[in-house]
Amino acid sequence: MRILLTFLVFLAVAVASQASWYWPFGSDSDEGNTKPVLRLSEIMEPVSLLIDEASDLAADGKAQEAVEKYREALKRLDEIEAENPERVATPEFATVRNKRAYVNAAIDSLLLVQVRSNSKSVAVSDTTDLENRLAREKEEGGKKKEEVKSKKEAAGREKIELQGNEKAKEKRDKPKRTLTRRERIMEDIDTGRFDSAAARIEEMLAEKPNGVVALNLKAMMEMAQGKAKDAEKTLDQAIMSNPRSHFAYYNMAELMLQASPPKKDEARRYYETGRAIGGPKDEQLEEALK
Repeated sequence: MRILLTFLVFLAVAVASQASWYWPFGSDSDEGNTKPVLRLSEIMEPVSLLIDEASDLAADGKAQEAVEKYREALKRLDEIEAENPERVATPEFATVRNKRAYVNAAIDSLLLVQVRSNSKSVAVSDTTDLENRLAREKEEGGKKKEEVKSKKEAAGREKIELQGNEKAKEKRDKPKRTLTRRERIMEDIDTGRFDSAAARIEEMLAEKPNGVVALNLKAMMEMAQGKAKDAEKTLDQAIMSNPRSHFAYYNMAELMLQASPPKKDEARRYYETGRAIGGPKDEQLEEALK
């Protein structure tokens, strides 16, 4: 009798515990009406491939192509969350959220490097190539005005033919992606529209005082304007606001290198601190610190 009671108790516990198991493929009663739920690793495989491709492009110095590939990965992450609303808030989908944070950080890093690089470049007129070519032609014996005119006419015809090409038409008709506020600010800084950049930055700081992104953008604008002291003060504020963000350390290192004479020791300390808290390798800074 005791053995029978023990068996019945064990059976009741087993049934109760089984009722709480998570079974992702539905019950026997709805078999045939519910499609199998894919494992997250299967769903995330296309995203992982896009991130790997973006990383390879960034390593090859193709920053813009890498950014576009990362944005494709973000779009796919949006689709995954939209297709699985009941799983979004579960611990299982923490991987999706972590991937999104990583991709956003990678995009920010690439865009910041582009802005820093562009701020140092010398503006070049769109007609430089043509002027250089004409100068070489003159040195090699000179060309008649009719030949130059003929070349321009040929270039015009070629342009018209290109515009008539179906591929060019598709590209022209494709709607342009709306820039984020952060991208607009970077574009304003890059093109010297500082009043516009300052207004947008003030909007960001009004929404989130001491926001690390807005402070870094403000410092970048001040660096581009040659206001080194103001930029240093702003970056100190950014570091105090968020000591775990590597962007402010990297920008401070860049600022130290732009000093006259360059403060390489201080720049190296800021860069190494940024790397120590998880910042990615910055080839441009490392080359400058040699």
